[in-house]
Amino acid sequence: MQGTPLWAVTPFVIYLVLVAVLPLVAESFWERDRKKLLVGCALSAPVVAYLLILRGGAGREAVLHAALDYGAFMALLGALFTISGGIVLDGAPPATPRVNAAFLGAGALLANLIGTTGASVLLIRPLLRANAGRSSATHVVVFFIFVVANTGGLLTPLGDPPLFLGFLRGVPFAWTFRLWAPWLVVNGLLLAIFVAIDRRAWKKEDRLQGAALDTGGPRARAWRVEGRLNLLWLALLIAFVVALGLWGDRLIPRPAARTATQIAVLGALGIASYLTTARAVRAENQYTWRPLTEVAAVFVGVFVTMIPALEYLGERATTLGVVRPGQFFWASGLLSSILDNAPTYLAFSTLAAGVVGGRPTDTQDLGVLAGHPVGAILLAAVSCGSVMMGALTYLGNGPNLMVKSIAESAGVRMPSFPRYLIWSGTILLPVYAAVWLLFFGNASLAGAGL
Repeated sequence: MQGTPLWAVTPFVIYLVLVAVLPLVAESFWERDRKKLLVGCALSAPVVAYLLILRGGAGREAVLHAALDYGAFMALLGALFTISGGIVLDGAPPATPRVNAAFLGAGALLANLIGTTGASVLLIRPLLRANAGRSSATHVVVFFIFVVANTGGLLTPLGDPPLFLGFLRGVPFAWTFRLWAPWLVVNGLLLAIFVAIDRRAWKKEDRLQGAALDTGGPRARAWRVEGRLNLLWLALLIAFVVALGLWGDRLIPRPAARTATQIAVLGALGIASYLTTARAVRAENQYTWRPLTEVAAVFVGVFVTMIPALEYLGERATTLGVVRPGQFFWASGLLSSILDNAPTYLAFSTLAAGVVGGRPTDTQDLGVLAGHPVGAILLAAVSCGSVMMGALTYLGNGPNLMVKSIAESAGVRMPSFPRYLIWSGTILLPVYAAVWLLFFGNASLAGAGL
């Protein structure tokens, strides 16, 4: 078979440009999810035609695989969004810099238990309520996306979809614990930067408004939790995900059937949560479907148009010269910022297997890579790059758009796509450079404590 033609990658590039530009030049058009879906489908159509007509059976398999991946992606996001959205956390103290930093730190830890999506949906609303009296909470939400929606979920396969994907393909569950040092560095630096920025913003608040904030307006209430039954649904979701990773290949040998089972079970848990949660609870949480439908509409185009893009990358992997940990860190991370980070993780972990002598086209046994002395360092670089740099754009990780939409619904003025790039480039790139120098420089091949 001939290689993937360059023109087949063009719809993906066009789609990324439109997602960034349309909110600026055609805001009234882009604000409707139906229009987002229309744009995605229009650019996906030539890709689907190319795959089905010119690629034959392999193309049909690629389309089916993308459809199942999209279904699993949305099932996990939807279940976590629905379950976490049915839990009300109320009673936060006034949003001083210390309190805001505590929210971010707690989210970074919680993301490893219930995923970046679950932690984001659970904590963003109480954080917004706590900051309701501030003149601007934009920077608070931006750092929330950086930490809770992305860099926090690095320590377990439950934390972020790329790590879960590796877990399903043989990486031991406890292997990601070894990433604690990069996790601590990146989140520690981001929290320190946030506190400095938030303290400055706090001092600039109007004196009268600042006094009201400092006393909490009405004084801070004790924590209150509503929708406790959702804790059961959340526990069942976590148990199912872990069981699927440990025994799924033996109980359901066919990957397609395994993914379909995942979609069905996670969908059922989401429906159960919705039906058993009182409307008043969701109303207090200002729960709407808008954040989920926006993600669903935008990522249809991403999942379809990226098929040839990933194939194009894979076919030229041996000519890219990517062999060192630092190269894997930056290459997988920067691509994760414009692609969904899960397939990007898979593409570069496959490339890493080829570098250490494995089969570059076999992505079903990454456990061999995790157990290889050099392969483990390369896999650590891919894991850190894919998870951390998903924060560079709104498209890098599913929860990013969710948090943006929830914040905007609460009246927070969020940066446009280009302005968000200024935020992320200015703050995140120097932090990632520190991680690169400490853990994935040339000397890392001899070991960096990972």
